Amino acid sequence: MRVSRRNLLFVLLFVGGIILPTAILSFLSFRNIQNEVYLAQKNFNESVSSFQSEIEDAVEKEQNKIFQETKAASLFLYEQPQGLLDFSHATEFKSVDGIEAIFLFNEGKLIYPDLSSRILFKQAHFSKAVPSIQDKILFQEELQGFKDSTAQKIYLGKRSRSLRPTSFFFETKDEQTQNILGLIRFYYNAKKYDEALELLSILEQFPHLQGYLHADLTRSINMLHFEILVRQHKHQEAQDYCLSILSQFLEKQDIEDISSSRFFFENAFTQILSFENLPQDKRENFWNLRENFNRQLRYTDILHRHRNLFSELLNDDNSKNGISYKNSDEISLLKMSFPFLSGDQVVIVKIDKDTFQHRIINKLSTIVQTWKNMPFSITDKNGNLILGSIPESAPIIAQHSLSEVMQWEFVLYEKDMQDIHKETTHRMFLMYGLMLFALITVILGSFFMFRFITQERKLLSMKTNFLSSVSHELKTPLTSIKMFAEMMARGRLQKAEKVQEYSTLIGKEASRLENLIGAILNYTRMEHGTGAFKWEKLDLSICAKKVFDAVEDIGVEKGLTFYTHFEPNLFVMGDYTALYSLAQNLIDNAIKYTNAPGDITVDVRSEEDWVVFSVADTGIGIASSEQKNIFNDFYRVGDEMTRSTKGSGLGLATVKRVAETHKATISLVSKPGKGSTFTVKFKKAE
Repeated sequence: MRVSRRNLLFVLLFVGGIILPTAILSFLSFRNIQNEVYLAQKNFNESVSSFQSEIEDAVEKEQNKIFQETKAASLFLYEQPQGLLDFSHATEFKSVDGIEAIFLFNEGKLIYPDLSSRILFKQAHFSKAVPSIQDKILFQEELQGFKDSTAQKIYLGKRSRSLRPTSFFFETKDEQTQNILGLIRFYYNAKKYDEALELLSILEQFPHLQGYLHADLTRSINMLHFEILVRQHKHQEAQDYCLSILSQFLEKQDIEDISSSRFFFENAFTQILSFENLPQDKRENFWNLRENFNRQLRYTDILHRHRNLFSELLNDDNSKNGISYKNSDEISLLKMSFPFLSGDQVVIVKIDKDTFQHRIINKLSTIVQTWKNMPFSITDKNGNLILGSIPESAPIIAQHSLSEVMQWEFVLYEKDMQDIHKETTHRMFLMYGLMLFALITVILGSFFMFRFITQERKLLSMKTNFLSSVSHELKTPLTSIKMFAEMMARGRLQKAEKVQEYSTLIGKEASRLENLIGAILNYTRMEHGTGAFKWEKLDLSICAKKVFDAVEDIGVEKGLTFYTHFEPNLFVMGDYTALYSLAQNLIDNAIKYTNAPGDITVDVRSEEDWVVFSVADTGIGIASSEQKNIFNDFYRVGDEMTRSTKGSGLGLATVKRVAETHKATISLVSKPGKGSTFTVKFKKAE
């Protein structure tokens, strides 16, 4: 049979679109692989400058982004709290990742934090109540008149209720200070809070009183005073006391006490916010007060501890594009001024090195992923590795500072030839593998394509034989029906016996025609899948018995002997019409291909969870070489036109489809000249 035009176009497209381009690409690939080492070295040399440029651009862009964010954040510092009442207002404050603190100056004057301007650049004047010399001598003599510290404590307890604050004087000795503190501790543990408060009020008249290890006791005394008020549930007095200490701090506080003051105010504000009966408006005020005031205290602490570095940076006019830096072992500062900022505004920020570094490394990591085989290293000023790796004994191609802020050093190394050979070898194996895979794909594709064409040709041949066979099968009964009908219509049959005989023949031919058409319709219905079936629980023995009763006469007339066994109540889930067709095709085939005298056995029995339907005959049998094809569509053994047994080639194909649809198994045992046995096993219905 000739190859169809469609298949010919398919072959031409396959050869011209796949095989030919694959062959050309394989040839070119083999040539390129030979020059892979040279190309790898050339590509590396060309990539060095690109990689270096991308790294530098990424660092510069991320730093500029941080600068712009800092510039935007500094605009809001003019609106930050300037006085005591302003601290309780909710003001917007913008933070920047990588920047720990922002300080705003204008015309050399510190704008934010305003608290620091008073502390750093103005001399505070404190008005202390100074006891007279007579009070000092009198108190000292009275105190030394007691032989032990216990007697002194009792005396101090009595004197605390009558002494004027100005007459309460202490020498610098630790023992005398501890006597008062011990008495306060005694009252506190005994829950005599009023007596403890009296002594604390007296001690609060002497700021910067020294305790153990010469530590300033001022904030400790304030904290104990505040906690006693809280323990007495005097919440309003505790709030007023805290605000009074805050007011004194803003007006007179010495810079040396910033850390302890931060601890006191943060704890006091936190405890006030925990008061259950605190009104909502006050809660919001204290919340804003804590956030704003703690931030300014933290900034003031930084400003004080590094005042020299701030002064140097403020007086430094050697800025580049309005940006300059100052670094020390403890701190890194960044100054932003004109032309980066407008007018006389100057912003100095304390850099959070870890966060700043993390932001830049995140940007660099994305670039490094695209340059995995590039040997480089980024180290800090101490030589610690930040990114990349330091290869052993590799020549340095380029080396320069990468970030003036972070003081990083960027180094590029020459690539080792062994690494290039390893990369090229890996790439060569990969390319060889891809080409081999392409060739195998082409070969397999060609094989399956030609197999598909061969199967299509066989299918076309079988369809042609099917049409010829079906045409012959349909024509024969129609011819007989037409002939007998014409004879009866013309009145040529005078005897009643002949009329009855012809009528019987017409009925048989009509039944034969009906069965053939039914087989074709059943096959067509099978192609639509399980959706065309009507599922129900039915007795397979009853179905098979009806089929046998319908075809028994045909076998008896042919001279065949039947042996049957139909075990009752063998239920399966299935479509009645499909199962009827399966049984009919198997029994029909047994009758067709068994010559007289012959035996046919029809058996329906139970085996554990299965219902077994089998049809055995003593007919012509089927050769082993043909057994794998007999269930294919339109397939029949031998030449269709010369075969004596009539059929459509769809019977066993229908049987197989019905079995598969019902999740049944079908098996065949056959020997030429000995007969065949078809067995179908169905799952029992629950």
